[in-house]
Amino acid sequence: AEVSDISPSSVGIGEEFTVGIQIENCGIEMPEYISFELLNPPIDIEIKEPLVINISKLYYGSSERFITYHMKTTEDAQSGAHLIKTRLSYGGKEYSIINNYNITIDVIGEKAELSIASFKTNPVLPYKGDTVELTLRIENTGDGTAKSVEVYIDHPFQGLKQSFIGALDSNEDGPAVLTFIVDKRGEFEFPVKITYEDDFGDNEIKTNVSLNVLKKKSNIGTIILVILIIAAIGWGIYYFIKTKKSKDKTIQQLLKENNSSEKNNLLPFKICEQSKLYFIFPIFLTPSINSSLLLNCIFFLKAFLTLSRTIHTPKAAQYEGVSILITKTLACLFILFRYSKIGSRAA
Repeated sequence: AEVSDISPSSVGIGEEFTVGIQIENCGIEMPEYISFELLNPPIDIEIKEPLVINISKLYYGSSERFITYHMKTTEDAQSGAHLIKTRLSYGGKEYSIINNYNITIDVIGEKAELSIASFKTNPVLPYKGDTVELTLRIENTGDGTAKSVEVYIDHPFQGLKQSFIGALDSNEDGPAVLTFIVDKRGEFEFPVKITYEDDFGDNEIKTNVSLNVLKKKSNIGTIILVILIIAAIGWGIYYFIKTKKSKDKTIQQLLKENNSSEKNNLLPFKICEQSKLYFIFPIFLTPSINSSLLLNCIFFLKAFLTLSRTIHTPKAAQYEGVSILITKTLACLFILFRYSKIGSRAA
């Protein structure tokens, strides 16, 4: 017995095919019985005919018979050579002969081709002590499906080293994400191993990736900013206290001069040169609500003018001029008011 034909010659996964067996009588005797049997066929090959076929008698020498098997590979069949063992039994009343043969079926599968499409880290420039998320995108550029895709990265840090992707069809990609803490600085190059299965069995790819870990971040900038903020707050407090003491001192001096000159109705006009502010205002001898109000207004405007001169903007200059004008107007109004009041008393 011999295999006469396998059609088609290249059998793919999930495809139907036929196997032809030719049995020929090369002797001079005619066997009384002939049987052909397939022994334990592979599980990924389906056979439609019975495994045992009885053949009619070969009545003369050089006669032959043909057996045809219709077969199909399963959808999950493994590529490669598949061996089918057969047995040919024939004989008569006085003899029995058994011959064993092998049939080889070559299953051609689709091969997967995996590679690293991209490599990135978050943060992009990690510092010592950072938690890094490393992402590798694995793509399949082959014709077959890659199954059980798994990525292993042998890095020296604390964290995940293995990521499972699963199945990748042709022209499909998937991410392998690993998270770890970089507790060392410097340039590192560590091996990457990608394992997967395709129609040709188990496969493995080895490559390398690099990672640069920078020195730990410096806090000098933050410290300088904090120092500047504290210095600005301290200067503001110092300026406020200094201004308040100057104002209190001036008020006390004016009140002292006012109390020491009660016999006079009005002092000559006095020029105030505080903070380079030049304007004339009257100092009244008799303590009254009007004179106190005038003093408060003038000191308030003085403080406002001092603040305006520290801010060099067009609006500040405008406010300064308006304040001087208001101060002089108030002074003139109070002078007229006091003179009119003194004149009415004299009359």
